[in-house]
Amino acid sequence: MPSKTSAARVPLYRQVQDILLQRLDSGVLGPGDRLPPETDLAAELRVNRLTVRQAIGELTRAGRLVTRQGSGTFVAPPPQHFPIELAASYISGPDGLTDAFAAVGRTLTESLVASKIVLRGSAPQAEEYLPERRLRRIDTVLEVDGEPWFANSVWMDDRRFAGIDRHLGDGVSLYTVWRNVYGVRLKAAWRSFAAAAASPRVAELLEIPAGAPILMRDGLNLDEDDTPTVYINRACRSDRVRFVANYTSKSEPSTS
Repeated sequence: MPSKTSAARVPLYRQVQDILLQRLDSGVLGPGDRLPPETDLAAELRVNRLTVRQAIGELTRAGRLVTRQGSGTFVAPPPQHFPIELAASYISGPDGLTDAFAAVGRTLTESLVASKIVLRGSAPQAEEYLPERRLRRIDTVLEVDGEPWFANSVWMDDRRFAGIDRHLGDGVSLYTVWRNVYGVRLKAAWRSFAAAAASPRVAELLEIPAGAPILMRDGLNLDEDDTPTVYINRACRSDRVRFVANYTSKSEPSTS
């Protein structure tokens, strides 16, 4: 039960949040466990149901809980680290993710959300690198074992990849289509990362609350002739994804 003496200093919902965190961290509630209904928690902790709801909302935005419509609120699995190599070599799947997940026995699939021609001026970042007058934007979702982890927006020359919509679907990745259908192998030119809050659209695609923390990753891919070919914007669930940069030290030059 929240402490009355601390109520003047700490908001009540934060006290409830701390109690729930203690249960999560101690293992009383483990990954996949279902939380008691809000009414039961409110009665147990002697607080208003709205206070419990606010505490649960904060923990959901922090990635500790996940709400499944019609089923309830559950303890989220802990984030896992997957090594992702960004090298000048050609990319076999979504930025190396396919091989990284396969190595740990998990399946990555890509689903088409939307595809359309975009007007000049609607995507200034992509247009800076892709000067073609007719750009196509394709939106997809990458799912890990059926759960959405990444929401992608991809820009490309519509004339070079004419009819690409016909080849998308059934979980086939864009990289597979670019390589097998159009004979275009891609390699990473650069990647950038930034923290952000999930927009309503991204939140719906990733099945997370609007405003939840996400990691935005932009990047440019080149073809075999080093021509800028594809610009990608990717929203990553911060409660599922962490990028790890491994640094290798160079040996000191010999003084002998």
